[in-house]
Amino acid sequence: MKKRAMCATLLTIGLLGIGALAANTVTLQDIVDASTGLQTFQATIFMTRYTGDRKAEIEFDFKFAPPANMRIEYLAPKNLVGQLVILNGDHLYTYLPALNRAVRKTVTERSGHPGEEMGFLYYFVERDLDAFMKDYTASALDGPQSFTWNHGKDKITYQAYKLTFTGKGEEQVVWCDAATLVPIAVDIYAGDKLTIEVRVIDYVYNGAIPADEFAIPK
Repeated sequence: MKKRAMCATLLTIGLLGIGALAANTVTLQDIVDASTGLQTFQATIFMTRYTGDRKAEIEFDFKFAPPANMRIEYLAPKNLVGQLVILNGDHLYTYLPALNRAVRKTVTERSGHPGEEMGFLYYFVERDLDAFMKDYTASALDGPQSFTWNHGKDKITYQAYKLTFTGKGEEQVVWCDAATLVPIAVDIYAGDKLTIEVRVIDYVYNGAIPADEFAIPK
């Protein structure tokens, strides 16, 4: 099980030199390999969607076990707390606590799947980065460097590599944890306008997830 590294300890000038050399060996293929090696993923995620002068913020717990087991439970805002989405194979279950209503349906390959709005992060956990990169040109990796953002009164910090994916009419700026190469932040632009921010508060890569987390209630 791997967790995000919050800081790095600098020991000697010699070790700094070795660290710089190691950093230069990290490539986009290493990120693809980290995606391919994913067996499970759990995270608390904060997202902001921008529409004109308005913004909408959500926070949710996300659990995923490829190829098709997913669970999303909303933590914020208040009107979404407790809303639950479970994908188990081709069965999709949504529970709306405000209406005390459950919706069940079957999804197909052409259906929009929960989580797609997370952009690069979604394709990473889907282990499908090859499909993502067919539509984008990737920049060189920059870093590792400190990436910090404020979550309420807390400050979240990662050491991360930064890279930019440029596609037709869209750009995604991605930061990957230097310790695991897991994406921990994604900014999605339509033209020059920021439309979605994705921030990973904390995560577990390849940890155990009980099968009943993906069980659809009867």
